[in-house]
Amino acid sequence: MKIKNYFTPKSPIYSGKHQNKKTTIRHFLYNEHSVIETSNFNQKPGYKSYIQVIGLTDINKIEELKNTFDIDSLIFEDIFNVSQREKIDIKDNYLFSVIHGLFIKENDYKREYMSMICTEHIVISFHEDDPWYLETTIKALETYDDLRKKSSDFLFYQILDLITDNHIDVFDRLNDVINRFEDVTLNEQILPQEEFYLVRKSFIRLKNNVYYLLEQLDRLMMRQHVFIKEVNHEYFHDLIDHLNRLDSQINSARENLRNLVDVNINNQSNKMNKIMTTLTLFSAIFIPLSFLTGFFGMNFIHFEILSYQHAVWIFVLFCILVISFMVWYFKKRKWL
Repeated sequence: MKIKNYFTPKSPIYSGKHQNKKTTIRHFLYNEHSVIETSNFNQKPGYKSYIQVIGLTDINKIEELKNTFDIDSLIFEDIFNVSQREKIDIKDNYLFSVIHGLFIKENDYKREYMSMICTEHIVISFHEDDPWYLETTIKALETYDDLRKKSSDFLFYQILDLITDNHIDVFDRLNDVINRFEDVTLNEQILPQEEFYLVRKSFIRLKNNVYYLLEQLDRLMMRQHVFIKEVNHEYFHDLIDHLNRLDSQINSARENLRNLVDVNINNQSNKMNKIMTTLTLFSAIFIPLSFLTGFFGMNFIHFEILSYQHAVWIFVLFCILVISFMVWYFKKRKWL
């Protein structure tokens, strides 16, 4: 095999789970006056573009976009690798970003993959499934001419800001669950294990999404990329500030989760100690009774007290006195 083959990009392979999702194109051509939606990649003079590629199974169809907009082959491969972490690659004539969002849908947490390419006049986003969470952006594009007047990097910011807002909503929901866990743990002395570990897993996912996006945006702003217009810097810095605050809150919440685990372990340990204490005390009470029963149950020939008419009642009364004394003593020592 020739050595150059080791450096030749392989054929892109979609690695996600939506293998039956048909590839569709939503192309929004917009300027300050109007928005036109089409289903192809054709550009129109005087219009900027936002293109959604929904469904990553038809690689040949998506390859038309690669050839039309001169996308690097390695970047094109990365689009179909949905398992990679968040990143923003800075190229000479475009930005490429990979984002994993955690959203609330029908009272469940949905993890969605999205990659984006941003050029001076075009934003292209790639999705495994219908990007229902971006409908707000589409409506804003159709409604607000201020959004349409601004450069494409502002639309890029709007999408990242929308995802961050959703992450904040997810955090608030998870934090409410943590507060409920605290109440249950303190009042009922037990932590619902299965639900707890599902929430903990969601926090780990949210932490990864927020931290890596924050890291990449910081790097992007330090590089001062030409596509990020100076007039929009304040918006990106504001987004970074939100991500910093959210990252800090997530760290605090995760610390609370660890504390809840410790409290739950202590509660279970205390319960076990109380159970063992109770069993030990009952055993201690019956040790002298067992001794007395064994002693008076021996088959001696001369054991005069056993021939006494009321001996059995005396023995029972004596046993009750022994029990009463031991219970009193244990309570006095606060063992019972």
